[in-house]
Amino acid sequence: MKKTLYTLISIFIILISIGIFYLSFIGLETSKFNNIISSEIKKKDSAITIELKKILIKFDLKEFQIYLSTSKPLITYQNIDIPIEEVNIYSKIIPLLKSKVEISQANFVIKNFELKQIQIAALRIKPSNFKTYLLNNLKQGKLNELVAIISLNNNYEIIDYKFNGSIEGVDVLLPKSHIVKDLNLNFAADKNLVLLNSINASYNGLKILNGSINLENKDEIFIKGKFDSKFNFNEQDINSFIKNKFFLENKIITKGNLVHNFNLNLDQNYKLIKYDYILNGNIEESKINFNKSLKNQFLKKSIKTIQFTKTKIDAQINNKNENKLILDGSYNADEGDFNKFKIESELNNKKYVVDFDVSENISIDFLNYTSDKNSKINVKSHFNFNNNDTNFKSISIHEGPNSIDINGLSINDKFEIKNLASVSVITFNEKKENNNFKINIKDKIIIGGSRFDATNLLKSINSQSKNNPLVNFTKEIEINLENLVTKSEIPINNFRLIGKIEKGKFINISAKSEFSKDKYLDISLKKDPNNKKILEIYSDVPKALLADYKFFEGLKDGKLFFNSVIDEEGSVSKITIENFKVVKAPAFATLLTLADLGGVADLLSGEGMSFDILEISLNENKDVTKIEEILALGSSISVIMDGYTEKKTGLISLSGTLVPAKTLNSLVSKIPVVGNILVGDKVGEGVFGVSFKMKGLPGDVKTTVNPVKTLTPRFITRALEKMKKN
Repeated sequence: MKKTLYTLISIFIILISIGIFYLSFIGLETSKFNNIISSEIKKKDSAITIELKKILIKFDLKEFQIYLSTSKPLITYQNIDIPIEEVNIYSKIIPLLKSKVEISQANFVIKNFELKQIQIAALRIKPSNFKTYLLNNLKQGKLNELVAIISLNNNYEIIDYKFNGSIEGVDVLLPKSHIVKDLNLNFAADKNLVLLNSINASYNGLKILNGSINLENKDEIFIKGKFDSKFNFNEQDINSFIKNKFFLENKIITKGNLVHNFNLNLDQNYKLIKYDYILNGNIEESKINFNKSLKNQFLKKSIKTIQFTKTKIDAQINNKNENKLILDGSYNADEGDFNKFKIESELNNKKYVVDFDVSENISIDFLNYTSDKNSKINVKSHFNFNNNDTNFKSISIHEGPNSIDINGLSINDKFEIKNLASVSVITFNEKKENNNFKINIKDKIIIGGSRFDATNLLKSINSQSKNNPLVNFTKEIEINLENLVTKSEIPINNFRLIGKIEKGKFINISAKSEFSKDKYLDISLKKDPNNKKILEIYSDVPKALLADYKFFEGLKDGKLFFNSVIDEEGSVSKITIENFKVVKAPAFATLLTLADLGGVADLLSGEGMSFDILEISLNENKDVTKIEEILALGSSISVIMDGYTEKKTGLISLSGTLVPAKTLNSLVSKIPVVGNILVGDKVGEGVFGVSFKMKGLPGDVKTTVNPVKTLTPRFITRALEKMKKN
């Protein structure tokens, strides 16, 4: 009996095992449950119609449940065919034996579901941010595959889920009409975690590669992501990121690759709590072709193109304001030599450190400094932006022994200096020190040092710049310089100046210095009762001050007196030089040769031609310098002339009369007989002198000469006045 019982139990176990094995690996095909499943689903949503093929009943050992499996059922929702490849519906065993389906889990696979069809099907979904984004921000593309595992309660409500799959070729509409195109990615998700990987897309020249994003939903929402990118931008692409006129006016290309890492923390209302974004990579090549060449008063030539190469980029932005940007690479201008550059920025407080080399020739006329074409200049600066101001903590320019260091400089958007703490300058010209001085600005402007090169000082002062960079300065000024270098190479020693600057302009000056023992320079500037400035200069060595003017080329010895009355409209000036010589003056010699005045021109190549006095009267405004009169009386020759020069074009126009001194002297001896003065004693008496005209642009002045027999009363009157005075 026991044996029979053991045998029956064994057979039962074997049959059960065979049944379980069969149901687990092969399954039992039936159509018995088709109508039951269809009707149950129809009860939950009448918009769903389902037509099942034969169902395979199988047993899941792991879940210890019976599940019903079918392939490619015909499911329609809102008249949209749902491309389901496979459905597995899990049911508890006991209710199923009673022909009652209690679905505990549903698994299904969807393939090749077009986005447009998904959007139509989603219209009946209850309103949510997801629905809004799905309908309004996603364009074309498809759900390539979706594998879903959904756990349900007795009321068919979702209590848990797991998804994985992929999307392909989706366009995503971003704010301000930006579009991310051809988005492809794989995804996996459950209630607490969303994983996105193999993210690829493109956006205006930017390709996103190998991206991944992890979203973890706990008390807060944690998002962690990483992706690579390659970019190849032109000016229109860049302008789509940064709206700026510069990128539209100039031709720009840039390409490279970047790696992006980011972390975001959000609360359950999707409010951003923490963030951290890290960027690093390489800019392989960038090139800017300027529509208008860059011109700068310090550069010898204008710049048409700038190219950057092999530039490393590192950036970080986070909620702790630990924001930075570093660019480190090489650049060149107009396909010249490549030079290093580095830019570091603290983005949150707009602080920058710029460090770069320059191989182009730099010239600072004010200091008579020109860089060596065979050496590189290093420029380094710390600065920040504050509203419309740029504040330079420091600027240092170094080239070999040459150095210019500026501290505490602040300029506004009109390039006017608002503040300046100090300047230190040491430069060399042809291996000789020509500048060594410091400027300190506190309550006063104090300038001191052993040497200042004033070679180009007058040219800088007379430049046509409309802007006065010192317009914000009203301070007293003191200057103490041991030596001033002039264009004439005549040094000015022990230069001392005290004065006052008001809105960037001198209103009061008292200055003294010496050329050598018993030879001095005095300068004074003051205001008269009518608020006009009166400038007076006395110099025992005129050549030191007049070397910039070609008119005075060849001048030697003498004393100079200068007086000028200056107002807002212009100035009225008078220059007087007494007891001087003219030596080796090419233009003057040419004029004399054309006049054919005996051997007078030869005097210019020897000891020089002596003059008792030279007077120049000028009337100057912003457009023209009018030469009211130039009168020169000498032992060999006398000249009177007038004319004008245009400031904008440089046009010169002069006309006058030139007479040998012996002719003038003979005329003076005949003063009682006025008729003889003007026409001579005899018909055909010799030529008195020449009249001349000089006109043209600098470097192309044309001179014409005509002999004269009659001198103008003006010439005679002015000559007699000076002779009588002397």
